[in-house]
Amino acid sequence: MAEQVLARSIDDFFLRCGLSVEDKHECFSLVALWHPGSLIVPATGQGYCSLTLLVGDNKVIQFRPPCYELDLSITEAARDVYGQFAPSTTCIGTIPASDLLVYSMDRVEGLSLRDFRETRDLLPYEYLEKICKDFAVFLSNAWKHHGGIQMPAGTVGRTIIPRLTALSEQLPNRFRPTARRLLKNISQVNALPWVLTHGDITAGNMMIDPSSGRLRGLVDWAEAEVLPFGISIYGLEEIIGDMTPAGFRYQDASALRTVFWNELTAQLPELRQREVLEAVKHARDLGVLLWHGIAFDDGAINRVVEEGRDFEEICRLDAFLD
Repeated sequence: MAEQVLARSIDDFFLRCGLSVEDKHECFSLVALWHPGSLIVPATGQGYCSLTLLVGDNKVIQFRPPCYELDLSITEAARDVYGQFAPSTTCIGTIPASDLLVYSMDRVEGLSLRDFRETRDLLPYEYLEKICKDFAVFLSNAWKHHGGIQMPAGTVGRTIIPRLTALSEQLPNRFRPTARRLLKNISQVNALPWVLTHGDITAGNMMIDPSSGRLRGLVDWAEAEVLPFGISIYGLEEIIGDMTPAGFRYQDASALRTVFWNELTAQLPELRQREVLEAVKHARDLGVLLWHGIAFDDGAINRVVEEGRDFEEICRLDAFLD
């Protein structure tokens, strides 16, 4: 079943790009030609915007249409800010027949947190504790290096207030007070350091060492941009819980949140100031709304989620804003 789902996701990528079976075969053939003798397999978690192939133990080759071209200045900045938590990325070139861009990346060791979870029903508490601490260290790098990042605001950063306004007017009623509170306090959030922020912190993009439970890095930096510090903290929920058919399920959430905030404060003593911590917690809620209150819709991020249409995102809002 898993192999069929993976094959379908790859076929869907080529269909979305208006490409043929021959174009798909050319991608695989080129990687085999470039890396003779290496084991080449598709990544188990294929992104919407790309085809990703694992080459041996150390390399990743990714194909992307021009509309989803990577900004190499951002991937380079991610490496500068987050070090080993972000893979180095280079552009190899373009396939003339399909116009697909080809990228080579260092492979981040380990399994995705999503795949790791599939090996057992519940993860050991000590593993989750380590991941929470490592996630806090990961985020602290952004604050510590924000002065060296000079880049303009991106798609989300330029439109925070219009998005919050739409959320305050169009979300299901129970979420609107949060959006209105954030609008009222947006100057406090904007006064935080603006840092390079990963654009999709999900269990599928967090790479974990299965033998130790340590966070090895994050993949898929395509949507990264500069945003107020703290917006990424929505990703903590993906560590301490997971989506089930019945809704979002947590495991030791209260204790693990305490572990995370204690480590983040240890890394960033500025958070001991009440007003700074308050602003960061506002930013965390802003991240929840921006990432789960706005639908993806084939890459467009301009529709407020709706009850009955966006089940998983509504479940996340109910859980994350509780």
